Amino acid sequence: MLPSVLVEINGGLVKATKLTNTGITGEVLLPLTAVADAQPASWRIVTYTTAETNRKVTDQEVAFLERFKSQGAVENAFNWRFLTSGDSREPELAGIRGALLGSAYTMLVTLLLCLPIGVAAAIYLEEFAPKNRLTDLIEVNINNLAAVPSIVFGLLGLAVFLNFFGFPRSTPIVGGLVLALLVLPTIIIASRAALRSVPPSIKEAALGVGASQQQAIFHHVLPVAMPGIMTGTIIGMAHALGETAPLLMIGMIAFIVDVPGAVTDAATVLPVQIFLWADLPEPAFKSKTAGAILILLAFLFIMNGLAIWLRKRFERRW
Repeated sequence: MLPSVLVEINGGLVKATKLTNTGITGEVLLPLTAVADAQPASWRIVTYTTAETNRKVTDQEVAFLERFKSQGAVENAFNWRFLTSGDSREPELAGIRGALLGSAYTMLVTLLLCLPIGVAAAIYLEEFAPKNRLTDLIEVNINNLAAVPSIVFGLLGLAVFLNFFGFPRSTPIVGGLVLALLVLPTIIIASRAALRSVPPSIKEAALGVGASQQQAIFHHVLPVAMPGIMTGTIIGMAHALGETAPLLMIGMIAFIVDVPGAVTDAATVLPVQIFLWADLPEPAFKSKTAGAILILLAFLFIMNGLAIWLRKRFERRW
């Protein structure tokens, strides 16, 4: 289908079917205010690449909108409904509130699962575990899991959490469980690196004055390593926030209008919402997609900036 070419001439608007350097042939959408011929240099051409048959707004409605814009009756303003409404088939009504809350619930489940387990595993492997073939095998597997493609974790979540345990599809609790498996190796590796960076003299001094090994680790070593642990956790959560493939595998691709009220309610997340809007043929969803991408990027920049600030603020140099 051909695009629509609208030409503004003498205050009127013409839908051009034939356009040359000397004249124009087409359908008058808005009457001209003056009958006298206007020079082509004074014409203003508005082109809509999407054909009229492929969009919900007709050329006649576009003509009225152009007239209102020229009269100052229409102006660009931020659409707050975009942040306060759920998803919709109508692009004018669609918003990201449901996706934002779904992402928040999913990240909450992920954080509550992976932070204590990851830090505890790092402390055990670094401070308490005996050095033998079993611990060497565990360390190698943790490093390998950090490099596994994210869609593999989605397949694991589909097989275990949905098919075996029967959890409901497209819920933040299942998404959080899958993303926790994805982020856990990163947090363990970062936490072990933070614990390893603490000078041995701190632990030796605590043991020298009569502290037990548990007291030396939890009262002296862990507080010093905490900035590095928090930095690794935030970076891992930022990684999880931008993941799409594993969540698609557990059914979070469904069209959901309602805003979730709990971790067991059906929901979607921001990256999946972007994927759904980008796949729609309606051109009006392109601006919605761009807005959602900007918001996701803003969250990622904030989380990475917070990680850098925490490290600079609380890191101790020796």
